[in-house]
Amino acid sequence: MDLRAAASHYSKALESVAQAKKKLAEVVIKYIIANGIDLGKCTELSISENLGLPRSTVRSILLDLVEEKVLKVSEYGNTKPYMLSEIGIGIALDWMGLSFTRAEVNALLASKEAEELKGMLVGSPLIFSEVNGKRIARYRGLAADQCLGTLIGRFFEYVEEGFYEKLRKAFGEKTLRELELLNPELIAFERLVAPPPIGEWAREKLQELDDNASPEDIRKIIVESYEKNLEHVIRELEKFAAVLEEMGYERLHKHFKGKAPSREVLIKGKSVPEYRFHDEYLWATTLALREGCKIGQKIGANSELLKEALLLAGVLDMALENRYRGAEAEGLSLMELGTRQLSRETSSSP
Repeated sequence: MDLRAAASHYSKALESVAQAKKKLAEVVIKYIIANGIDLGKCTELSISENLGLPRSTVRSILLDLVEEKVLKVSEYGNTKPYMLSEIGIGIALDWMGLSFTRAEVNALLASKEAEELKGMLVGSPLIFSEVNGKRIARYRGLAADQCLGTLIGRFFEYVEEGFYEKLRKAFGEKTLRELELLNPELIAFERLVAPPPIGEWAREKLQELDDNASPEDIRKIIVESYEKNLEHVIRELEKFAAVLEEMGYERLHKHFKGKAPSREVLIKGKSVPEYRFHDEYLWATTLALREGCKIGQKIGANSELLKEALLLAGVLDMALENRYRGAEAEGLSLMELGTRQLSRETSSSP
């Protein structure tokens, strides 16, 4: 009997099982992101029933994900829902190799709307209102909101590398490290100055108005402040576009390889994951930009500015998905190539 061959056979079988379990864990995480609005759908039994998996298999995966700090389990009476931990999505990206397609980012993380919403609801936000006599709920589930926030935050860490270099020049390396240690205090201060949910981009200017300000004055401040913030976002995305145009997809990823994010990170002793730039960071950011443009359309912001923002979002999405090689290799600028591809998509759609 060839024991070595037998050992190799069973070793490969175990690797196959481990790989299958990893894929199922990714499915469970995405299920919780998709259904996080209703905690009743995030119990062991509900996950088992809705995914068509044996309960014992689901239990094993959930326990592993809790142990790895990706998920946490809470108790609400007799219900024990599983939710993303505060750093869960970061752990899944860094240590598990979790990934999303562009279609998944948009399907899982976009704001949702329903005429009827029941269950143990927890949204961030969760808005109920009446439209044309019908009760409407608009929401983003808690897990989806956590995921969106992590991906966007990490994207801007890459884009704003130059900003941190300016801080180093201004304060010096020693003071900057000391300021980083004061991050808990910084967060506490940010809570003091956090704006209200309505008109947050114009809070300071609105507070300067007296009580007799006309509706036109108020609208003008809201629109101008919104446009100023939108212009800032466009400029930041253009910085990323310039790097992508110069380097191309592959070189850009090599350029950012090893850069450790600071948001929702887990450090396991001396072990360090292979940090890298994830395409999902951009796709979440452009999703948020498109959603933000809906606000601009509603308040009457400059239509050309909104058009510029939406075009840039579409071009960048497509560039990463198609692994744009850079202006020199493609023979076209990022905007030229992206505009052509978007035009072809539009003309071919029914």
